Amino acid sequence: MSFMDDLNTAERAILVSLPYRAGLMVSQSDTSGGEESDAQELQTLSNILSAYAGEVFVSETVQHIISETIKQKDRWPNWQKEIGDVEGDCRTAIAILSDLVEDKELNAFKQHLMEIAEAVALAFREIGDMSPVKRLMLRLSYEIKKARAGRYNMHYKSFDEFLNVSPAERKALEGLAKALDIRYTA
Repeated sequence: MSFMDDLNTAERAILVSLPYRAGLMVSQSDTSGGEESDAQELQTLSNILSAYAGEVFVSETVQHIISETIKQKDRWPNWQKEIGDVEGDCRTAIAILSDLVEDKELNAFKQHLMEIAEAVALAFREIGDMSPVKRLMLRLSYEIKKARAGRYNMHYKSFDEFLNVSPAERKALEGLAKALDIRYTA
């Protein structure tokens, strides 16, 4: 028997749709890349969910939830149309899971949601050609964020990866991390 059997329909819907909707929220936060970026980000989202669903070394909780997300792939277009309050649903999901699973399983779920969302952000570089001044300002912003991550002994992305994440996606990732109550430097 899985912890999923203890959930009511609404709780199950939140948990199962959240991995997809968290990635979608980040994708939809920036429209500057147009249809090409949307398609690439949605493909990345599908790929990472499929990989996590089949991953042997992922937490049991994450595997159960994401396997259900994949099984409900036919509902993804509906979730795209009505993304809902992803950040609020993250807080609800934490409350639901904290009563049902161990802390390490809950933390793995939160971390995997962030990994999914960040993978979507990294999938397409919306920032095109930029002036030397803009590049310098971005480099300075990068170094500040990298130093902040270093203070917490957190790995930080490369400058090229940083450039793939637009300011709007960074803001969405930071909001998601706050809702999940985890430390994250976008």
